[in-house]
Amino acid sequence: MKHSKSVIILSTLLILTLSSLHAGKYYVLCEGNFGQANASLWSIEESLQAIDGPLIWNASSNPLGDVGQSLTLNDHTLYIVMNGSHEVRIIDLESDETHSGDIEIPDASPRFMAIHRESGLGYISSWGLGGLLVVNLDNHAIVDTISIGALPEQILIVDDEMFVSVPMRSDWSASNKVLRFNLSGNNPEVTHTYDVIEGPGALAKLGDQLYVVSLYYNDAWETFSGTSRIDLSDQSVTTMDHGLYTNYTADMDIVEGVVYRTFGNSIVPINEDLSLNSARAIGNISGIYSHSVSNNNILIGSSDFVAPDLVSILSLDGQELASFNVGALPSQMVYYSPDIVSTDEVIGAPSSFSLGNNYPNPFNPSTSIPFSLQSSGDVRLSIFDINGRIVATLIESHLTAGNYISNWDGTNRQGKAVSSGIYYAILHSNSQSSSIKLNLIK
Repeated sequence: MKHSKSVIILSTLLILTLSSLHAGKYYVLCEGNFGQANASLWSIEESLQAIDGPLIWNASSNPLGDVGQSLTLNDHTLYIVMNGSHEVRIIDLESDETHSGDIEIPDASPRFMAIHRESGLGYISSWGLGGLLVVNLDNHAIVDTISIGALPEQILIVDDEMFVSVPMRSDWSASNKVLRFNLSGNNPEVTHTYDVIEGPGALAKLGDQLYVVSLYYNDAWETFSGTSRIDLSDQSVTTMDHGLYTNYTADMDIVEGVVYRTFGNSIVPINEDLSLNSARAIGNISGIYSHSVSNNNILIGSSDFVAPDLVSILSLDGQELASFNVGALPSQMVYYSPDIVSTDEVIGAPSSFSLGNNYPNPFNPSTSIPFSLQSSGDVRLSIFDINGRIVATLIESHLTAGNYISNWDGTNRQGKAVSSGIYYAILHSNSQSSSIKLNLIK
């Protein structure tokens, strides 16, 4: 009877803990119409039952600003890059979505922001300055400018490497460059420059392959699109031109180990030769303006350039789960949970994995936790107490397939030793979670 009761308690705790892991919101940034200062921010409950917004700002008396370009999440802070207003809005999500300050960058025309967690620095692409602004995240001061003599667009940071797409030269003529930086030293250095299809924008990394979406125009201003793949091990570049393009923008994400990009009314997977696999396209939504993959769902923003516009939320197999009216031009969407925070932009869930028993168990002061991945993907291994509160995050990274061992030294996120008792290790991916019980005895 005691055994049955303990099983029930453990099962209940696991359910509550996993629920805590996923308790969060989707944040939607609407770009708004150029020159009208009608950008807006919205939040959708993870249950997909309610939407709130516009948040904090009132368009008539206290506008968010002009042209909400992009969102960046770093731990419990949300950064909103305002292109037309030349600033970055700072939102404290732990304090009920409090507007905690701004990074003012006059005439910078900021575009996208990415975080290098190891150094505590943020990098912002700037068309006005023709380079990258470097921000100290402790005080939000601009500490440096990296001039590249062109107009940088999207930024992807993975570990100590940064990739920057450059769609235009400083004279606004088309460019076809992707820059690769090494961030491990005191001064970021360009280690490689890659030639891809003209107009590179969105970036996604899968293993040692970097995928790039491009948009470019002919003399009649007709739009064309292509996809490039950079092999980061041998520096080779493969390209595929997809021809005429009807969308205004193009995003890219990785779904269960497969690269998807915007094309037409769908999110379409890319074949090995970079051709479009239309037979496996997800969604059929007119006027797609943006998409992102977050929390095991696909969020698609569609627009006719006049508010209200629409955000549709789909499962990974394309089933529509919900839709909500939002402001004009939903441009970027992110997922936030108080217990799961990351800036990693390498997306992809392992198809399956296993979490082995730790050894020794009971333990003092440290224990080893083995686990296996059958495919590459984003992985998070965390320690929780019996009340479901997060104690420590051991791994929060993109890993390739293989066998791993992680060690926990019995300390919390502040580096302080925790007390004796029962703890739980939970291995989590975008699609699955597994747990084991740890017994710390002092």
